[in-house]
Amino acid sequence: MPPTASRANDALLRYLASGALALALWSILQRMPFYPAWLGLLLAAGVGAVALFSPGNASLMFVGIVSLPVIAAEFVAGMLFLIGGLVATQYLSMGRATGFLVAAIGVAAVPLHAEWAAVALAGYLLGKGRGAIAATAMGVSMIATGIALGAPLVGTLATGSASPGIMALSSPPADPLMFGWLVPALQAADPTAVAAAVGSVKNPVVVGAQIGLWAVAGALGALVSTSRSPLSRLAGVSAAVTLLGAGHIALQVALDGPVPLSTLLLTFGVSLPLALLGSATEMWVFPIRRMGPRKAHAARERDVDELLRVIASAEDELANRHNTEAVVLITDMKSFSSMTEELGSMGAAKIVQRHRDLLLPIIAKHKGTGAPTGGDGLVACFRSPADAVAAAIEMQRALEGYTGSDRSPHELSVRIGIASGEVVVDGQGVPFLGTALNLAARVMDVADGGRIMITSYVSSAATLDPGQIFRHGDFKLKNIAEAIPVSEVLWREQMTPQEIRAS
Repeated sequence: MPPTASRANDALLRYLASGALALALWSILQRMPFYPAWLGLLLAAGVGAVALFSPGNASLMFVGIVSLPVIAAEFVAGMLFLIGGLVATQYLSMGRATGFLVAAIGVAAVPLHAEWAAVALAGYLLGKGRGAIAATAMGVSMIATGIALGAPLVGTLATGSASPGIMALSSPPADPLMFGWLVPALQAADPTAVAAAVGSVKNPVVVGAQIGLWAVAGALGALVSTSRSPLSRLAGVSAAVTLLGAGHIALQVALDGPVPLSTLLLTFGVSLPLALLGSATEMWVFPIRRMGPRKAHAARERDVDELLRVIASAEDELANRHNTEAVVLITDMKSFSSMTEELGSMGAAKIVQRHRDLLLPIIAKHKGTGAPTGGDGLVACFRSPADAVAAAIEMQRALEGYTGSDRSPHELSVRIGIASGEVVVDGQGVPFLGTALNLAARVMDVADGGRIMITSYVSSAATLDPGQIFRHGDFKLKNIAEAIPVSEVLWREQMTPQEIRAS
């Protein structure tokens, strides 16, 4: 519904929808003798009350409450029902959970022979896409129930199943709410029984054709749902119910379906007036009211204000949790391309993994958060320059020790750049964007393999001995506006500085 429109009697509609969801749950629980009668009534009332304020949560409660008796009867089938129901709520519970409500009412309406009315109204109320999904969910739920119970028919749907099915809801466990049945149910769980029941379905073509028919009918009601002509809108839901009747009769004749003609005619006779009543009620009791220009402008202003608040909130979240001042360390492996040509892809991959295994624990040891860059490098975030430089020194020493040992099939040499500044970190605290990350990468570009290059701020804040720092001077780095003073950390005794030309 656009922001410049609203429904008349919206509060009443919300109460009616909540009551309908509660009634649908109570109706279903009456056929599943698991909960005591008083508890079933209490649960239905509770779901209806929650639906007044949070329809999506009410639909999740609905699925959980209905799933428990099924799990007690047959664990595997019950878990499949629970998972399928939870997935379905994600598609049918958007907005005010109208889709889930329509689907639930359709399933509960089977004993009244009114399920076709719910199918026709699905498209009328939800639109073609969600209407088709809601109608399909109804049909699949009913057919799955028939297969599980070994019932050849569920309303007007032929399931193709045969008795005894895979579970009996008519024999609830003793003291079901004490959950003494859970361990035996787990021990008796047999996935092959579910697979065998599905595989034994007769006339799967009929089953699939029925679901397709319901999906088309669910979408058909939407074709004229936005028309300004009441007659056209009533004709739309009438056409959907008529299509269901004609389609089911055609399936019976063409594919020798088992649904009696009397059942089809009775369902048509009950569903058609109910579908017309539902669409007429929507048009004349809960019509969509278009706002005048002044009210529409005010509504748009409110929407803009809300959008600005969301944007501001997102910016605050980014600033408070992900945007921070930090010290960034970045590494790159020397001569990686030539090493790949020499050792092959698999050999180079082993070297890269070994270098990660050596260096990532060192980063963590010095209170840093690091991760691979996706290639042959690493990136890490530290709170202080001292931690970052100490980690870099230990990393170079660890690589030198590894390269000089018998474990190394190839020389491992990396260059390291360290800079500080603003950076954006992900949920794990690893930097992925920001001036500090860019500057660290450019400082690293100055370095050769086995070298550590840092910015002037990092060198002054790292509290190193004067003999461990060599200031190379200012450099004009790529994509950096101003020249940056670059220093080198001499991490080995008697280490001579790298020969580079200062700009």
